[in-house]
Amino acid sequence: MKRSTFAMVAMIAVAAMVGVFAGSSPAEFVDDNTPVPPVGAEGGPLFPLSSGELATWISGRRVFDRDFHSEDGIGFPDFNGDSCRGCHQDPAIGGAGGLDLNVSRFAFDNGGAGPFTNLFGGQLNHRFRRPDTPGREDPPKNADVFEQRQPPSILGLGLIELVSESEILANADPNDANGDGVFGYARFINVNGVDELGRFGWKAGVPAIQDFSNDAMSNELGITVPDASRGFGFETDADGFPDPEVSLSEIQDLSFFMSNLAAPPRGGATSPLVANGEALFSQVGCALCHVPMLNSSVGPIFPYSNFLLHSVAPPNFRGMAEPDAPSGFYRTPPLWGISKTAPYMHDGSSETLMDAIFAHRGEATSANAMFNELSAGEKTELLAFLNDL
Repeated sequence: MKRSTFAMVAMIAVAAMVGVFAGSSPAEFVDDNTPVPPVGAEGGPLFPLSSGELATWISGRRVFDRDFHSEDGIGFPDFNGDSCRGCHQDPAIGGAGGLDLNVSRFAFDNGGAGPFTNLFGGQLNHRFRRPDTPGREDPPKNADVFEQRQPPSILGLGLIELVSESEILANADPNDANGDGVFGYARFINVNGVDELGRFGWKAGVPAIQDFSNDAMSNELGITVPDASRGFGFETDADGFPDPEVSLSEIQDLSFFMSNLAAPPRGGATSPLVANGEALFSQVGCALCHVPMLNSSVGPIFPYSNFLLHSVAPPNFRGMAEPDAPSGFYRTPPLWGISKTAPYMHDGSSETLMDAIFAHRGEATSANAMFNELSAGEKTELLAFLNDL
């Protein structure tokens, strides 16, 4: 999915609401008989699986694809979609979402003068509201800072979890000790008194995949989960349906599926343009944040990310802040599969890879300038490399 007009967004919203409440939403994309893509293919398993593991993976894929309805307790009172797949399906189930699936966030920052303050109910301005339940005013009248967020691809998520904390911290340089102008730092999330490395989400606010599953179930779908003791998701709501609204086995199967979704494969182009472009990618400084290779417990992986937070926003940018993740700071997104997940940046504001490069500011200002100094042919080579990822 790419950019769409306001009218199309409105039609999609109406269609989704009719489907959720009339019980006639579009059929799920997969069932237990849907072929499983080959190991390593988009939408396929990350590793070869035993027959039992494959059954769990398929069950988790069904949970990911499941359309939730009002009688399932969806959205009390708000939600962003009726399934995980509804926002993560491009180019395959578990992939990214288009601009028409963006979600808005809001807060109060006193016209940019600060301090940044979350308003009642949190930052999310959900896309849909159940017509049978009351809700807060979205956004509140005193909200004065807004930000769009685009659904990122979750392909390869399991490999990120297999990278050790020490491997990620080895690339951190919060005080720019080497003087290269890049200040990447790790975000730690306090979970029951223990600081855990944040790995997932635009601001690295989630440490583990099962946390990601619980958080998305509750905050994106409005579904209660069986165990929110780690602080992700919620166990009860007031919609009158028995809690939890999804079972522990379903959450575990969902998490297994997401942990075992293959990372996007390289295109495999043999053109010298691609090799030249990769060299230029490092030469101009892109690889300082988009680190090509990291070691994991299963060997080297090639996400083109350091999974650290960096400030890449333009001067005077106003956006969402979280503890230890100020406005304008984002986790470096992996670039694997980047050629198939346009538009780009956290808000989908860049339609092309060229636009995304020029949108980088802050710590990426130098790399941006060096890219701009490349010849037209060299830019073509660098883009050829990105389009092979």
